[in-house]
Amino acid sequence: MSTAAPWLAHYDPDVPATLAPYPARTLVDYLADAARTRPDTPALLFKGATMTYGRLARLSDACAAAFAALGIRRGDRVGLLLPNCPQFLIAEFGAWKLGAIVAPLNPIYTEHELEGPLRDHAVETIVTLTRFYPRVKTVQPRTGLRRVIATNIKEYFPPLLRMLFTLLRETRDGDRIRLTPGDHDFAHLLLVNRGHVPPPAALAPADPAVLLMSGGTTGTPKGVVGTHGAYVVAGLQINAWNASVSKGAGDVSLLPLPLFHVYGNVGVQAFGLMSGGAIALVPNPRDLPDLLATIRRVKPTFFNGVPTLYIALLNHPDVRSGKVDFKSIRLCFSGASPLLADTKTRFESITGGRIVEGYSLTEAMMAPAVNPVKGPNKLGSVGMPLPDVSVRIFDGDQGTRELAAVPD
Repeated sequence: MSTAAPWLAHYDPDVPATLAPYPARTLVDYLADAARTRPDTPALLFKGATMTYGRLARLSDACAAAFAALGIRRGDRVGLLLPNCPQFLIAEFGAWKLGAIVAPLNPIYTEHELEGPLRDHAVETIVTLTRFYPRVKTVQPRTGLRRVIATNIKEYFPPLLRMLFTLLRETRDGDRIRLTPGDHDFAHLLLVNRGHVPPPAALAPADPAVLLMSGGTTGTPKGVVGTHGAYVVAGLQINAWNASVSKGAGDVSLLPLPLFHVYGNVGVQAFGLMSGGAIALVPNPRDLPDLLATIRRVKPTFFNGVPTLYIALLNHPDVRSGKVDFKSIRLCFSGASPLLADTKTRFESITGGRIVEGYSLTEAMMAPAVNPVKGPNKLGSVGMPLPDVSVRIFDGDQGTRELAAVPD
């Protein structure tokens, strides 16, 4: 064990100290592999519908072809103003297949909050949910937006739910809109480009893949560039950390956390796609009835949350009365803010699965530190650095003096 990395002595026995050398691959490569070798395996679960790896690959090919026909090229920014839904991943992979950079944006941004990232990061194309379309059109004249593409949340609903949504909620929720001439309907673009495959862009791990907004210490969102290689590193690290409880293609990772945040976009997405399991998408985690219905339906093996979500679930009447079966969950992750000991203990008691707390920041492109899956979990601790992550702690006064490790 290196004295510079004393945490290695506390790793679970099946977790290696290093995963180097890392492959020169991207998530686009892993999706292509899955589509070729197990095309009928579920990749995305959404509102009772299933999208397989094969279908996700085909739709993202069509999306890439559509984007290319619209003039989107390598290095261009494609904004995604979308909740967790299949369209997010279709557009994301479509952009990546051209070498473009995706810029996920918070759907609850006000017009002022939306305007800054669009203008400052030279976003010329945006894929937006129809209910956010009026907001986009309002800020468009003050930004460099040239292409606006709208998609309806119902596009990948199962047939009955889609019909009910059309009859009862589409107008009320603001999803029935009329596009301004020159704007585009996402479903139509995919339809007319079905079966088209654009020339593949040669992607390297060092190539930029994503612009994630980070408030940092100022509270003003700033774009953090993440590379394609960062997704693969994160996916391999999390897969290695979870190996003792992961079953690969049989796993379901529940994702109620937003895909515009590093936790969901990098950590959960990379782990889900690279492990070969399915990702169950929850568009609005504040809609607890829908979240609980999704848990009942998909029976997740991995749950990803933040402390406020765990507390909200514990306080829900259906959970308190035992009407929700959490026993499929083998492992839960918690981050973004400190997890109280009482919350951890209570949630673990109803699921039988451990909550492991971790820590990251957007600039790190996922978890530098996390508690072990099998070993001791220290309350109030964010755990240990993952394989190939180095940590140093500096004094809090000046931030210039490196502090020594404290022996156990």
